[in-house]
Amino acid sequence: MVRIRGSVAYFLAVANTTAYGAVDQTASGNCQQACARLSTDFGPLLHYPDSDNFTIWDAKQQEVHPACRVEPSSATDVSNILSILVDYWCHFSVKGGGHSRNPGDSNSVGGVTVDLNRMRNVEVLEDALESQNLSFVGGRVGTVGMGGFTLGGGTSPLSNKYGWALDNVYEYEVALANGTITIASESHNPDLYFALRGGGNNFGIVTSFTVRTFAQGPVFTSMSSYSANQSEQVLDKVYDLYTDKNLTSDVELGYDLYYTYVSDTNEFTLMGTQRYGKPVRNPPVFHAIDQIPTLSRSTTIGTFSSLVNESTPMGITRNLFATLSISPSRSLLSQGLQIFQQEVEALRTVSGLVPNFICYPLQSNAIAAMKQRGGNALGIERDEPLFIILISTAWSHSRDDASVEKMTLNIIHRLEVAAKDSGVANRYLYINYASATQANAVFAGYGNKNVQKLKAVQRAVDPHGIFTSKGLWRGFFKLQ
Repeated sequence: MVRIRGSVAYFLAVANTTAYGAVDQTASGNCQQACARLSTDFGPLLHYPDSDNFTIWDAKQQEVHPACRVEPSSATDVSNILSILVDYWCHFSVKGGGHSRNPGDSNSVGGVTVDLNRMRNVEVLEDALESQNLSFVGGRVGTVGMGGFTLGGGTSPLSNKYGWALDNVYEYEVALANGTITIASESHNPDLYFALRGGGNNFGIVTSFTVRTFAQGPVFTSMSSYSANQSEQVLDKVYDLYTDKNLTSDVELGYDLYYTYVSDTNEFTLMGTQRYGKPVRNPPVFHAIDQIPTLSRSTTIGTFSSLVNESTPMGITRNLFATLSISPSRSLLSQGLQIFQQEVEALRTVSGLVPNFICYPLQSNAIAAMKQRGGNALGIERDEPLFIILISTAWSHSRDDASVEKMTLNIIHRLEVAAKDSGVANRYLYINYASATQANAVFAGYGNKNVQKLKAVQRAVDPHGIFTSKGLWRGFFKLQ
């Protein structure tokens, strides 16, 4: 096991939501007073916007101006900060890795940004050393932090073998709205433990996670691109990789499908990323798809951490995610790419446009792991995989925000209609990939029983609604 504090950088993405656009960034008198108090208590760890050297992943959040930003170093610091914010009734946001996409999620609009960047300690709890190639369930992007990724689910290239991140957490340390610090595990505060496994930021500020570790050496990764006339053949083999039990029984297998518009060439390109959890070059599980001619192919064997480091500048691009889940359908993969291409073609003039249709499976092994330690809050109960679809778009200028949002809504709506018509629609939406416009549907997808349990837990640990839509941290998805 390993205990991870706050926002430790993840070695291997996460979303958040609040509708963006023109927002009032004026700091209230309450927040000005709270910042003054925090400045007294935290000294150089308190920063005002006019003198702050602060960058965050998404340009929309980079444009946000908080009243101040404070950097706690411990759970006690977080608890004290939270007490001050409640005392002054000042709204706030909490930044872990900062991979959100909307103002107010992880950078506060005119309030206090609680930046967990200094809480990065990793403590190995068993008789093991990191030098012995220990790892844990992480995501696909190196700039992602621990908090939002894990609290929302935590899909990973390792999930076919170990499940999602939330099912690999043994214990949470949480600063509650009343200023107390508590522990949630299967045996201590089990209701809160259940709620934190998928319930997002509705219960408190998690200050550390105790997670399962496992031996993990170098892995195989291959990235390929294909010509348009190979697309259907590629999709055939991808569908097999997602559904053929003779292939999916190899738990080292991982495969992500990408369909993207490349502005430099003015073309759409189908790409795939093969991952295999052992240092085996050209694993047999990929033999069939490897027979298809490629436009390009690169292969590496290395550690996960060496494979996911990003060089993209922070705070430059604007980003939007939206998602849906479907039961396995080969025909809908083809239809999905057609819908995506049709909608993107109308936006070719958008500066810096990088749209992606991404698909990968939530495998049966990962679904089975969701029943461990009392189960999680996601409400996924099935014997076959789910296909997780992410529409991810980056662009350059605020003038194009509305156009990109409209395009994304159109794609998702048309995909939803197609899925319903084909009988493969599923209610589950991965919270970390959802858009603000999908806010009402996210928790509804967990099922009414789980939603009512989550609300009951929230009322118990946050009776004054600090973490609700009418409270002090209104960013991300709210239960009530």
